[in-house]
Amino acid sequence: MVLCIEIGNTSIKIALFDETKDELASKYSLKSAIDESSDEYAIKLKSLIKDVDIEGAIISSVVPSLTRVLKVAVSKVFNVDAKILNSSLKTKIPIKIDNPKELGADFIATAVGGLKKYNPPFVVADLGTATKISVVDKNGALVGGIITAGMKISMEGLAKNAAQLYDVELVAPKRIIGKNSIESIQSGIVFGQAYMVSEFARRIENELGYKVERILTGGYGALVKNEIICYHYEENLSLEGLYQIYLLNKDGKK
Repeated sequence: MVLCIEIGNTSIKIALFDETKDELASKYSLKSAIDESSDEYAIKLKSLIKDVDIEGAIISSVVPSLTRVLKVAVSKVFNVDAKILNSSLKTKIPIKIDNPKELGADFIATAVGGLKKYNPPFVVADLGTATKISVVDKNGALVGGIITAGMKISMEGLAKNAAQLYDVELVAPKRIIGKNSIESIQSGIVFGQAYMVSEFARRIENELGYKVERILTGGYGALVKNEIICYHYEENLSLEGLYQIYLLNKDGKK
């Protein structure tokens, strides 16, 4: 099995891919806790993954303080040296931005995952702690993206800065027009993200000069998948992209 770990600001996604079948075998999730040690994460990994032969591992991280912690934990539990997704690894996707080294690992993983399933050009809207949109042009190059506050951050900002507003459950309400404060906040946060992502895709097409495929993923993607026009929902896109990057580099630099 190949172990793929995606470290996000809110959660850590863990997946096992069966290389013989070339498919996702199982997946798990942990809370991102920057104060926990490699030993503590090793205990958690042991409790989740039992009686499995791990032949290799790769880590994607947007939380630098946890990158080394998880790499050490993986080594302790499975006796493998996990690769870290960065600009030194092969991805088969040209990165055409001002400074490719500053591109987040999550942008790379979702773009590679998109290329595995779709023909370029396409955009990937990744709805997590932050909302990120990556743009892959008709030549298959990652040419840039968009980053804005995600649903959770937007909700926390409202609750913190508006005296009469408060945290509510992040779910899609039954209607656009809220009949109470809770529904009104849910409509603004959830539907607001959906319509923002749709409009960004339209503007991106105008800027590129041609139509693009639209892919939706991320932890909050499921909330809006029925509200976003012409988007293909891919629940595990970043993990699948991470697995493809592992395969490209399995015999190379760690």
